[in-house]
Amino acid sequence: MNKLSFALITSLFLFACSSSNTTEEKTADAEETQVSGYSYQRAFTKLEWTAYKTSAKIGVKGSFDEINVTPGVEVGTPKEVMDQLEFSIPVSTTNSGNEERDPKIMESFFGTMMNTDNITGKITSLDGDDAEGKAMILIQMNNESHEIEGTYAVKGNEIELNATMQLADWKAEPSVAALNEVCSDLHKGEDGESVLWPDVDIHITSKLRPVNMASNN
Repeated sequence: MNKLSFALITSLFLFACSSSNTTEEKTADAEETQVSGYSYQRAFTKLEWTAYKTSAKIGVKGSFDEINVTPGVEVGTPKEVMDQLEFSIPVSTTNSGNEERDPKIMESFFGTMMNTDNITGKITSLDGDDAEGKAMILIQMNNESHEIEGTYAVKGNEIELNATMQLADWKAEPSVAALNEVCSDLHKGEDGESVLWPDVDIHITSKLRPVNMASNN
């Protein structure tokens, strides 16, 4: 066998071994990262609300700095984690992005409600799959319990939920009027009318933690 033939055979052998090892390593990596479920992460959950003022219905956004959540299951599909999820929101963590406005919301809005140190509730049912669907949400506030219908969407491990609260359902019209009174000038539009609308949009986002098969064994 001449030197050229030997070198060629050796190269082919090494290439074959290298390709085999690379394939096996990629397969092993894929098995290690294969997602078998998701778990809830408190740090990645955010709730944003949008209230509306003036006759032109201008949105005013805000949030709560704290939201305590108990998921439906410890590990499961996104839908399973959301289903029967319970939450409790301390109203003292209201954050409208305006330090002068926040005390007024606390005192004149939540402060005029009954037993509303926390807004509590749960997702009572989901109609859809692990990509999108409708959600029924029970909310307890001002000694009233009422269900609202929202929508949810899932992209990978990220969840988004949207719904609208009609505050009259929680008998909160006096609280809306009280807040509008202390913020009267700020709620006036071009027509001079001071208006605070009784509907509030809710936008919730969360990022679940993927659980792979290796960590589940």
